[in-house]
Amino acid sequence: MAVLLLAAPAWAINKCTASDGKVVFQDAPCAGQGEVLNVRPASGHADPATQASAQERLQKLKADNAMAEAIRLHRPLVGMTTAQLQDAMGLPTRVNASNYNGALHDQLIYEGRGETWYVYTRNGVVTSVQHQQGVLGTATDTRPRGRCPTSHEINNAITAASSNYLSEAEREQRWKAIREMLGCGK
Repeated sequence: MAVLLLAAPAWAINKCTASDGKVVFQDAPCAGQGEVLNVRPASGHADPATQASAQERLQKLKADNAMAEAIRLHRPLVGMTTAQLQDAMGLPTRVNASNYNGALHDQLIYEGRGETWYVYTRNGVVTSVQHQQGVLGTATDTRPRGRCPTSHEINNAITAASSNYLSEAEREQRWKAIREMLGCGK
């Protein structure tokens, strides 16, 4: 079969230039100026650059699908932005923020439904995730349900929201969470 494809004849296509300068492609020979182009059927072999581009698109599609699935399942995923993380998990229970060598590092803690998630971000992107089952609701859990944040936790959140390294959207998102923290119990 491959031999037949290699031996396939070339078709002649005529590239004709009309008197007004327009180029026309046709089967019939040109009446005026023109040239004959020999066209062969495609071999089925793709250019390596085209294959790499297709593989990159496939990888991006897989990553986008994984991200959408994580948001749908309300789970954090390494590589998420803080906005995507909020779509997936909502607002964190607690935030521990630091600024080290110009990089903003946050530990976002989500507690609920008998589990705790520790999500670590660097400059607004999730870098790692830890998950613990059964932390809340056990006999050793003495924390009050639905407690309001302490003044120390609110001050930490205000410090994190004041970072120069945040985008306007991230800053507004953090101040929204702070307003909710301040309104807790009122």
